Amino acid sequence: MGNIKVGLTPANQSEGITEQEGRPLRRSSMSSRVTSAVKFLDVGMEIEEELTSLLPTLDREKIICIVEHLIGVQQKNGNRPENLNDTITLEPCPAASAETSSHPPHPSSSTSTTMYNHYSSCWVSHLQIPWERFPLRLSHALTRRDRAHPEDRRSMVRIVVEAMQVHCRNPKRAFCEEVAKIIVNRYPQTFADFTEKGERLGCGHYSLLRSIKSRVEHVNRDNTTHREPTKRTRNEEDYSPNSSGTPPKKVRCLVDSYGCINWQPVELPEGETPASLEEKKHILLTIFNSQGPGAVERPDVDDFMCLTYISQQQLINSCPSLSVAEIQEQWPFLFTRKGLSNHFYKLAGIDISECLSQALITKGRRIINYFSSQKLKWNLGIRTLIQQIESEGVLTNNKVGTAAILLMMKYYKEDEDSLFVLADETSTRMSPEAESNLPITPRLIMLGQSSMTATCWMVSAEGRVIVELDKENIFADAMSVFFGSFYVLNLEYQESACATLELIQRFFVRINPEEGTKCISKVGTSRRTGTTVK
Repeated sequence: MGNIKVGLTPANQSEGITEQEGRPLRRSSMSSRVTSAVKFLDVGMEIEEELTSLLPTLDREKIICIVEHLIGVQQKNGNRPENLNDTITLEPCPAASAETSSHPPHPSSSTSTTMYNHYSSCWVSHLQIPWERFPLRLSHALTRRDRAHPEDRRSMVRIVVEAMQVHCRNPKRAFCEEVAKIIVNRYPQTFADFTEKGERLGCGHYSLLRSIKSRVEHVNRDNTTHREPTKRTRNEEDYSPNSSGTPPKKVRCLVDSYGCINWQPVELPEGETPASLEEKKHILLTIFNSQGPGAVERPDVDDFMCLTYISQQQLINSCPSLSVAEIQEQWPFLFTRKGLSNHFYKLAGIDISECLSQALITKGRRIINYFSSQKLKWNLGIRTLIQQIESEGVLTNNKVGTAAILLMMKYYKEDEDSLFVLADETSTRMSPEAESNLPITPRLIMLGQSSMTATCWMVSAEGRVIVELDKENIFADAMSVFFGSFYVLNLEYQESACATLELIQRFFVRINPEEGTKCISKVGTSRRTGTTVK
């Protein structure tokens, strides 16, 4: 049978890379120049197209094998092309035998696999979704914007994965997610994730992503050639048995900007300079010192706080991070309900006061009705709380929101005092600080005989009260200030209440980033080593 010969022109055409029957490609003295030329061609789709045009009869998997091999050799040698005219040319030869064609690709090194997967990542932008191959019933659903039938949805997933495998045999989850986004963005009514009430769930494409990835794993269950080991790395502190608590941040990380759309603005407001913003900051301090927090309702204060948003974020995001007291000293109007809510709106794009006011009532009642309808199913703690809620009679809007949060905390087995601190209804701003040992992490101080009957609220952080709400404010206002402080002040959720806070974020406030979390990493003991790890 014939051989496949790869050579260079114009120099040393007699030397090359030859693959005999049943034998892997061998590196020759010219391999470094071949791979240098490959790297010069930007290791992209152009390589595959060029090889396909030169060797139209060669199997596509063999072309991928050659590219992968050459990239691995070039990465190992680290050479650069000596002459830009030295380009790859392949001489067509008689077709290889079936034994040679079916020979698996030669894994030159782990680096080559990584490099080739990087090369393959651009295939998503060239992927053509075969819409015309979808089942007829699904095509009609797309036209009418109806939900897809489960059987048609499964057929669609099989067709899409088949089209993806033309470009990549075993796509990673990130590539599957890009494909799922394309499909959902084009036909959201048919494929996106919605609740029974018509609300979009999270990113909207999670269930389709899971179906596509499951299908990819299924069709590759016997394919070990294209699998890639995943390396897991840890910080040295994770293995330290003496590490307790979270060290102060020296650099900003992804968790600080989690869920934000305007975390670190760079452009100054139109017509403003650093000097003019600093002047407005001093004016705000003067107004606060003379008139107190009530001056936040003044129109000029509202305008100045909006214009100086970039200065506020620069201070909050500074490294090393400042304490809450230091931030409050420079921006006191930020620690009012209106100031914090307006800042949250510019930071996350959500009117948190309005959002929570509606969600705590509507979704809160759904939570209460769900737990009440299945009393015998729950443990003693939840049943006791349900009885207390029912003893209140007709629930006011304040009690609905409070009861829903308390029920979820019981369900997640989180203590009430991990979020709430109960204080006497006659307490002043200084009373909780003096009478209670307020924790470092944020707490919502409830003034009343119980959490259900509280009518006034304060918010604390770092062991001191930072916001005192007015008597006319409701529980939703207090919760908006409490929850918003985690985002505005770059604070992580406390481990003792991370599940409830994550529920408030995703279910009530509808902040659903595709990845990441504001929860603190839990610390535990490794069963294998016996050391403390995160």
